[in-house]
Order: sequence, then structure tokens, then C-alpha cells
Amino acid sequence: WLEAQKLLWPHWVALAVAVWTGESGAWPLKLAPFSIPPFRALFMNEHGDFFAGTPDAVARHAGRRLRDGAHSARNRFHDLARGASLWLFALAAQRFAFLSRAAFRRWHGAEALPLPALAGVGEGILRVRHARRHWRWNELAPTVEASSCRWILFLEGDAETPVGDMLPLFDDPRTFAVSRQIDYRDWNLGLFARAPFRPLQPGEASQTLAPLSTAILVDRSKLLALGIPKTVVPGSAWLELFWMAAAAGWRCFSVGQSHELPESSDWPYEEAEFVTRVLADPALRKLGPGRPGLSRGSIAFAPHLAQPPRGLPRVLIVSPYLPYPLSHGGAVRIYNLCKALAGRVDFLLACFREKNEPVHYDRLHEVFREVYVVDRDERALGDKRLPRQVREHQSESLRDLIGQLRFDYLQVEFAHLAEFHVPDVPSILVEHDLTFTLYRQLGEREESSRWLEFERKWLRIYSTVWTMSEPDRALAIAEGSPEDRTLVIPNGVDIERFTPQLRLEGPPEILYVGSFRHRPNLLGFDTLRREILPRVWRRCPEARLCVVAGPDHLHYWRESGNLDARIEVHGFVEDLRPLYAKASAVAVPLEVSAGTNIKVMEAMACGRAVVSTPVGCQGLGLIDGADALIRAGWEDFAAALCDLLEDSRLRERIAAAARQTVEQRFSWKAIAERAWQCYAG
Repeated sequence: WLEAQKLLWPHWVALAVAVWTGESGAWPLKLAPFSIPPFRALFMNEHGDFFAGTPDAVARHAGRRLRDGAHSARNRFHDLARGASLWLFALAAQRFAFLSRAAFRRWHGAEALPLPALAGVGEGILRVRHARRHWRWNELAPTVEASSCRWILFLEGDAETPVGDMLPLFDDPRTFAVSRQIDYRDWNLGLFARAPFRPLQPGEASQTLAPLSTAILVDRSKLLALGIPKTVVPGSAWLELFWMAAAAGWRCFSVGQSHELPESSDWPYEEAEFVTRVLADPALRKLGPGRPGLSRGSIAFAPHLAQPPRGLPRVLIVSPYLPYPLSHGGAVRIYNLCKALAGRVDFLLACFREKNEPVHYDRLHEVFREVYVVDRDERALGDKRLPRQVREHQSESLRDLIGQLRFDYLQVEFAHLAEFHVPDVPSILVEHDLTFTLYRQLGEREESSRWLEFERKWLRIYSTVWTMSEPDRALAIAEGSPEDRTLVIPNGVDIERFTPQLRLEGPPEILYVGSFRHRPNLLGFDTLRREILPRVWRRCPEARLCVVAGPDHLHYWRESGNLDARIEVHGFVEDLRPLYAKASAVAVPLEVSAGTNIKVMEAMACGRAVVSTPVGCQGLGLIDGADALIRAGWEDFAAALCDLLEDSRLRERIAAAARQTVEQRFSWKAIAERAWQCYAG
């Protein structure tokens, strides 16, 4: 400014020009035109326009500048306040995750995102790597837009994964993303499922709402439709993408691997940022997934074993157990009856899985075209009016799964799943046993009353009811099941697999078969050990007892110590035939039972003489002294066993008659014909 005065005062300055563009600094120089004769000034504003340095023009410029400054300050204050509030919310959400989750569940909506299925476009896979804690959305967006690949494989750090088992899942045009499982959620659902409920087997997949992973394969066209979220960390971006995809009706899957996996941990920052963004954005806040039970990561299947429809009547089997392996009578019945009909019926299977039980998809797909295995991931209902087993088998996942499958008949195995009935679809309730009678025999009056009320209700609702025997049919009709649609479809035995064999050399041996997780079997073993065997050993001290107690038997049997050395207890045995070959006789000392016992028929088919209580062989129509020895008292029961152990001709006569009875009345082929008439009619 001083230099300007020195240089310009000796001259007559026609016009002095300065810049008033709002930039800071050099303010004396901006005022210099007012101090140089003849004080004629011209100023350029921030828009590149000029105005004279007259008092009114300067006043107007200053007024506008003040208004602009006030507006800018107001906006800056709002931005700072909003940023501070979001930061505080995120901080609180990290420290108090339960509050963040509660707020999210309360205020998120249930509207669908109106986007089409968008069939994949292009070929090949573009690999994109990103850091664990930094999401470069401004770099990712142009990369994804410029690519012509069908899929984008997002890899965290130096992660790698094969994609051969991921790609088939994109045959469904609704698939948005498939990830490699890196952990499992167990009972921690969090905001929603970020991992499958359990470690998946290799080749197994599960629909999961937000399958976070170090390797995620995404359909590029769908990703472009959703847009790249402008988040701080990748986890928050993926949560937002998965949330929008679920609202659009698209699907995300996690696929298993062979490595041991850890239980998933909480992601407080990622959840906090996601919740903050959703609740702060009205467009995101109103969204919600359709059929959320399907995406809890609790329904597993094997995509590589998928088969096309067969053009046959489609029957959906709903079971509380896996039908294979054949670890108990219910599984034996379901698997063998469906196997006998597999050439005429297109079977679909939706079943629960016991904890830690492997799934043999290859064997199941020999019978069932589609197989869905559901893990129980919900706490039992607290409604004490319902039977305990019914309360324990509530499942939003299974209910939503049944709602999305296409079938002509619904066949529900066991009464405690009766509530999964679907209106307006022909339905069959398979009463493996009338459960209220079982609890009545056990003396549990309250539970028996609950079962009676429950079964009465559903016996009236189902289109058809199958029972195992004529006595069960009569009892079901007496409790309200319509007579014209209550049928006997009995239990059977695979007479080609179970065949008579010569007994192997060795000491006389008694065989007892009964999974301990079914309480009547455990009670029967206890009776055999305490009441019957001491009487047998007084007469046949060399006799041995072989017991097949089923999977996880020690969980149910608390008295496993101090067994007599002549007693041998096995857990689950996949093939019972070698044990039947060693047996001199088969014992069925049941005091409590319902339905009919397949183990009796299997023993008869193997050409083994059976000693049973009347309850143990009820409903089978066996003749005492011909098909089996039927005894009520324990002294008589023990004597019958000893007679068989000592008299080979008696054993052979009973065994031959038993085999003949089985061939005539209990083959699965004959029973399957009765079931087929029900489907065909």
C-alpha cells in the first residue's frame, strides 16, 4: 500500500482498480483506490463483475456480502450441529450397542425398494481389493462403472478365495451377493444376521441378510443400481448395501469352507455408522426386508446338488429330524417310505437339524429333489398352554421357507410341527404316535392334557391324517379326526436290506435297540438292566447284552458308570446288521410306547426271535408264540429270553415265522402303495 502511494501520487490516475472477491488477506491494498487522487475506483466482485467505488455501490456490495456471510454461517452451524449430533450418536451407539439396535428395530420401516431383478450383464470377474478400515468410495465408484465384467469380487487385504461354488447361486436372478463364510453367529443375531447360524459344511450355502466377509462376490449391475455408499469403513458400506438389497427382494448367500471357524464378534463402529446413516436418511429408514425369516442364516442347502423339477406331484415333507442317517424309527420311516415312492412323487424336504449333526446331502438327494435343513435359532415360546415340544420348535425361518416353496401337498411328520399347516393346500398330518397317550402313560397329566387339546385341534384341521395302526386310527377318530380322511399307513421295514443271517459264533447275546433321546427307550433299558438281566444271569450267567443307544446318548443317560462287564453300550450305529448277526435274541422291554416300533420289524426281518412286552409290539398284530414271545411280567420276560438262549429250535421257529410275517405285511413296497393312493386321490 505504501509502495502504491509513493509510485502513484506524482501522477494523475484516471482509474484505480481493485479486487473485492471475498478472499482473505491484503485488505490495505483493497482500499488503496480510495487513497489515490482523484479517488476514482472500480472494484471486481467474486462473480467477475465490476462496480463503481461510490458510496451507494459499496454499501450495496457490503450488504450483499453480509447477507451471504450470515447465510453461510447459518449453514455451517447447521452442518456442525448435525455432524456433532451424528458423532455423538455414533459414539453412544458404539458404547451402548443395545440402544443402537433397539432404536434401529423400532424405527426402521418395512417398505420394499422398487428395483427389478436385473439380470447380470457382461462376462468375467473384476477383482477389487480394499483396506480393512478404509472405504475409498470415490475411487471404487468409477472403477465399478467403467468395468464390463459380470461380477465384482471384493477382497479385503491379501485375502483369496475360489469362486467355483459361488457362481451357481447367481443362476437365480434375484441373487445380489455371495460371500465365503469366515465366522458363524450362533445365537447372537445382532441387528440382523451377518453370518450363518453355524459353520457350514463345504458345498453348503445359507441365505444370510448381510454375509460380511473378506471375500464377497457381487453382481455388478445390481451394485450399480444400489450405488456405492459414502461411508468411512467398508463394513458400514456393506451393511447398507445388504440392507437395500434385502428391501429390493434380492438375496445374499454365504457358502461354507473346510477350515475351522470362530464365532463372530460384534462390529460396534460399523453398526453405529450404519444405524446413524439409516435413521438420518428418510429414504433408507422406511425400507425393510421381505420374509426376514429366510435370511437369518439358519436355512442351509447344497446348491451343487440342485435338480430340475420332475413333472410329478410335488410333496413337501416337513420333519423335526433329518431323515438320514437312519438313527431312529422316525427317520427310518420317512426315508424308506419316500424312497419307495421317489419314482412317482417329486419330494421336497424341509427339516430341522439336531445340534452338531452332519448333513448327508448326497444321500438325501437320492430321495428328495430339494433339501432344506433348518437350525433352531429361536428361544422356546413361553406360552405354557402349548406342549413343550411345540414351544421348542417355533421357527420363523421354517414358516417363511414353507411360504415360498411351490408344492401340491404338504406332509407334516409328527404332531409337534402341526402348526406349520398351510391353509388352502391339501395337507397330511402323520401321527407317528398319538403323543398325548405317551405322556398319559408316563403319568405326566399336565403335559398329557396340553397334548390332548393341541392334537384335537389339528386332527380336525388337516385334510388327511395318517396313523400307524388301527388302534391309533380309532383313537384319533374318537378325538375328532374325521373318519373318512383318517387312514392307516403303517410302519415298515426294508426287507431287501434286512435279511436273515446265520448267527455268528460267540456267547449267547441279547440285543436292545433304542435311542436314549426318546425317553421310553431309556426307561426300557433301565428296566432291562435292573429287573430283567439279574433274572437272566441266574439261569444263563454267560449271557451278554449289546445296547444301541443312539446319537449323543450320554447326554440323556446320567448313570453310565458301574455297568456290569457283560453289558456293552454303543452310541449311534449306522449299520445294525452285524449286531443282529451276533444276537441270539432281541429284547423290547418297553412299558411306555406309542405308535408302532420299527425296531421290532427290523429284528423280525433279520430272522431274529423277539421278546417284547405287549406295549412294545402294540399295533403290529403279532401272535404270541408264533411271530414273537410276548410277556408282561419281568419274571416271565426273563424266562422267555432264557428259553430262546438255550433252545436253538425255538429260536429258529420264531425267527422263520417272524420273517414270513414281515414279508407279507410290513414291506415298504406294499405300504408305499397305500400312500400313493392318498396322493393320487
